Amino acid sequence: MLLAIRERAKGIVAWVVIILIAAAFAAFGLANYMEPAGSPRAVATVDGTDISPDEVNRVYRQQRAELEEMLGDRFDPSLFSEEELRRDALDRVIEERLLAEFIDKHKLRLSDGDLAVVIRSQEVFHENGRFSSERYQQLLQANRLSSSQYERQVRRGVLMDQLRGAISDTALVPDQELDRLLALQNQERDLAYLRISGERLLEGVEIDDDAVRGHYEANQDNYLSDERVRLGYLELREDQLLTDVEVDEEEVRARYEQFRDTRFTETETREVRHILLNVDADADSDTVEGARERLEGIRQRIADGESFAELAEEYSEDSGTAGQGGDLGELEAGDLHEDFDAVAFELDEGELSDLVRTPFGFHLIEVTAIRGGETRDFDEVRDTLARELAEERVGNLFFEQSSLLDELIFDWPDSLEPAAEELGLELRTSDWVTRDGAEDGIGAHSAVVEAAFSDDVLEARQNSELLEIDDGHYIVVRIDEHEPPEQLAFEEVEGEIREQLKRRAAMDEARELADSLRQRLQDGEDPESLADEYDVVRLDAPGFVDRDSGAPWSVLEAAFTLERPVEGEVRTGLAEMGGGDLAVVMVRAVRDGETEDLDAEDRDRLKDQLRMAYGDDALLGLVRSLRAEADIEIFEDRL
Repeated sequence: MLLAIRERAKGIVAWVVIILIAAAFAAFGLANYMEPAGSPRAVATVDGTDISPDEVNRVYRQQRAELEEMLGDRFDPSLFSEEELRRDALDRVIEERLLAEFIDKHKLRLSDGDLAVVIRSQEVFHENGRFSSERYQQLLQANRLSSSQYERQVRRGVLMDQLRGAISDTALVPDQELDRLLALQNQERDLAYLRISGERLLEGVEIDDDAVRGHYEANQDNYLSDERVRLGYLELREDQLLTDVEVDEEEVRARYEQFRDTRFTETETREVRHILLNVDADADSDTVEGARERLEGIRQRIADGESFAELAEEYSEDSGTAGQGGDLGELEAGDLHEDFDAVAFELDEGELSDLVRTPFGFHLIEVTAIRGGETRDFDEVRDTLARELAEERVGNLFFEQSSLLDELIFDWPDSLEPAAEELGLELRTSDWVTRDGAEDGIGAHSAVVEAAFSDDVLEARQNSELLEIDDGHYIVVRIDEHEPPEQLAFEEVEGEIREQLKRRAAMDEARELADSLRQRLQDGEDPESLADEYDVVRLDAPGFVDRDSGAPWSVLEAAFTLERPVEGEVRTGLAEMGGGDLAVVMVRAVRDGETEDLDAEDRDRLKDQLRMAYGDDALLGLVRSLRAEADIEIFEDRL
């Protein structure tokens, strides 16, 4: 940008520009201008360390995906505030950062061996029921993660779980507390309710024309057309760049040679058994020689045809394997001591070793089965490698183009044409988009809608920031057309207002009737007689119900929040049932749940659940304490 100014500005114009830039440096600081264009700025800091927008976006997308999966077809983006979701995502990132600092401070550790066990047990990396190194590398590359990055994530996740577990394990659940929970959880209440039909009441409501007109005149701001915009936009998608990259055969061959012995050679595993005679590392020569002679004798007996398993069971001093005939199970290189491994992975299947000395003593080793170790041919994996190389190249190209696009829309904030020309992108125009978004097209993305109606884009008519719609998908927008909200004519909304006033009047009548019914019930009148008195009222009396009965949820919620009635009295409450219906809820008696009927296994399981809940509360308390002690700064304008 500065180079363009220098080339285009001459004479007094150039000096004016330079003076203005100098003033801006003085007012806002040189560091803000020296930051590379498009580089992420911290949305918050925790004890001096930055939290980048990418971290928050990752958690935001994860939370949104969890909501979509949980709600399925019932997921409605308009019911969720993006601002609140992003704030929740930031809070989660801050909490993770604080807990990670706590873990480091208290030196919680996970060994490399334990980390390997965790990763190898993750079924997403399995093929044919076994861990696949090739699948592991492929999935990491597809998600743009190096093995070290993924291992760091897994390590932190396991340590977080250990911390949570340690806190949960300290939570105490007295038997009396569990009994009280069971009594409440399995409680039953004698329920009846009078249901007032809103639709029946609605049939008798009449609204005169003057009331409709008066409401319109008094509330004209509520009856406006939707404000809408038509957007010019550029779209950059990583998946559309594949046609722009080429990979030659030599590169594919070089990648194969690089990974042949790791990814494309199946890990060799061996089933091994051994006989061990314990000998301390500092044992005297007589002890060492005696153990050697004894094991040589056992070896000779095996060579003469006696059963290895039976001799291991009789003589091996490895208490963990002697009972299984010395069987160590299926091993990979590196699982046991290097001196043991060096021999075990040189033997042929069925071959018996000579005596092997390790720090534990003398071993006889036999390999009973060998699996894996085969290397896949180049032709078999060529297409996979070519695709990987192309995707890597596309990833690099996409990063370069997105960075350049970010810079161009900043340098030319009043037009998208320079960026479109520089990057060869098509400048497109959207359909109309309202503040509620659109059903399809770019207006279906909440980030686009939020940007389109922001002050910078709508009022100042500038380009939006680069909007990350999803991984590998960016959009930048600006206003092409704007239609402000206009007053709707009375005739256009007359029917809507009349229906609105009718429903409001019917609801008022329903509430007035409900209040009257509650008072009469508390005065001792019979609910069945009350139901017969009004044609808009129906009595439902299911009797004793628990919290999981088939009664309407709102009725159960009201019933189980009422105070316990004393004998001879009735407790009443109100419940909204949808469709304009109201229910007057009655509870005559309460029956606490039995605790003796629960068997020991179920009781222990419930106790564990209660302990976990207490542990979660304790962890939440720890997080609050850490937040109070930490130096946290949040930059609201960057969130």
